[in-house]
Amino acid sequence: MVGSTYPTSRRAAVLSDFGDASNLSVRDVPVPALRPDEMLLRVKATSVNPIECKMRHGMKLPFPPPVWRLLLGRPMILGIDFAGTVVAAGPDVKGYGVGDDVMGAFRFAGADAEYAVLRPDDRYTAVAPKPSSVSFAEAGAVSFAGLVALAGLTTHGALAGKANSRVLVIGASGGVGHLAIQIAKRCLGAALVAGVCSSRNADFARACGADEVVPYDRTPIETIADAYPTWAGTFDLILDTVGIDRAWTVLAPRLLAKDGRFVAAALPQSADGRAGEDAGLVEGMATGVRLALRRMGGRYRFIYGFMGDLPCKQGYASLVQWIAEGKVAVKLAASYTLDQLAEAHRASETGRTIGKISVVIP
Repeated sequence: MVGSTYPTSRRAAVLSDFGDASNLSVRDVPVPALRPDEMLLRVKATSVNPIECKMRHGMKLPFPPPVWRLLLGRPMILGIDFAGTVVAAGPDVKGYGVGDDVMGAFRFAGADAEYAVLRPDDRYTAVAPKPSSVSFAEAGAVSFAGLVALAGLTTHGALAGKANSRVLVIGASGGVGHLAIQIAKRCLGAALVAGVCSSRNADFARACGADEVVPYDRTPIETIADAYPTWAGTFDLILDTVGIDRAWTVLAPRLLAKDGRFVAAALPQSADGRAGEDAGLVEGMATGVRLALRRMGGRYRFIYGFMGDLPCKQGYASLVQWIAEGKVAVKLAASYTLDQLAEAHRASETGRTIGKISVVIP
């Protein structure tokens, strides 16, 4: 084992049970022993993603809560994004050493702690050297949302190498949405990027690179096609980062080009506004059938995220390069400490976050 220091304990935000954010509390827990292909990271920043709030509640899809308990391990520690410094590395770790500053995201969780173990070669782990021009807070907030945005645009949206594409991003001011706008416009060369967000966030979406912004509080989703008649049948991609089913059932048939695609980054919300991941067994099965039928039509795609379809290896290096070049920049809506993680979760759950919520671990 190579390392200058190897602590035996760490402060971590532990989830005692699924439910309210009050179930998160900071306590001392052991530092896991390293396997030969793992390295120990002194985490300096992480973030809160909406999916982590759903995991905290014990979301029912794609697995029931008992399975989530097994996947998260004991103690249950959330946190997908990470940025920090390597303090120890196993003998089989290649390309990284003690003292290296890195950033990335791993499959399920574990970054809401002073120290975290990661396996660089794991197919579901995204990791890269942190550019010196990027702060730890920024680096710790961008990876997962950036990978979801990149997957929506390229893996599922098929925009890579497609010149002069036209893209509509629903949820343009959110964590995934504001990064998707930047990647589409500044990195993939889209000719038109339109964003849907609230009117109060319209200027922010434009600053990210949106050519047109549709305020949903003035122009509801189902009326966009009527409000913009020249858009009919012209979009190569509609990326829905929110889970608004009307975007597929009402908007997509009128705005998508003949070979255009609709990509969803969130399961369709229920009629009463609940997240799709919180559906019960029967409702969840019905949603699965519905998505499968849509997928068979050839135009609908769903991003399964940490279940395996993020470009963690082939795409992450490009994402970090764009960040280093200043083409992509994460907007930090607010910054919290590890002791304030419950407060950060509550802020995320309001659904009003502009950009990402950072969690710093001094």
